[in-house]
Amino acid sequence: MKYYPLYLLCFLSVVLSGCNQCVSDDYVLMPAKQFQMDVSHDFVQLIDVRTPKEFDEGHLYHAINVDFKSDDFLNNIEKLNSDKPVYIYCRTGKRSKKSVPYFKKAGFTTIYNLKDGFLGWKSNGLPYKVNE
Repeated sequence: MKYYPLYLLCFLSVVLSGCNQCVSDDYVLMPAKQFQMDVSHDFVQLIDVRTPKEFDEGHLYHAINVDFKSDDFLNNIEKLNSDKPVYIYCRTGKRSKKSVPYFKKAGFTTIYNLKDGFLGWKSNGLPYKVNE
């Protein structure tokens, strides 16, 4: 019985390592296929935090471009409905992760981040739109 905590710890680590979503205190890191199913609904706020140039070269359908690098990023996200969940992505997931504290500051409590960003989306063969 003295090894019970060790067995329990090993069991939990195996079970949790199989999870597709990583949950932190700030957001849920979601794989592309799950992200795709969730953002297909009309009530979703889908935010692309890349630059306008990157956005024009390809983005998820129905995404709104709010450039993380712009000086008025916080002001722009404060215009969104913080009572609704927000789904964010960037090129690889780094900028969207860095943007999470700004979304939290703007009052968002339910934040989903696309794992591996737009590049991960494309590598899964998922549909996207190019502005012409």
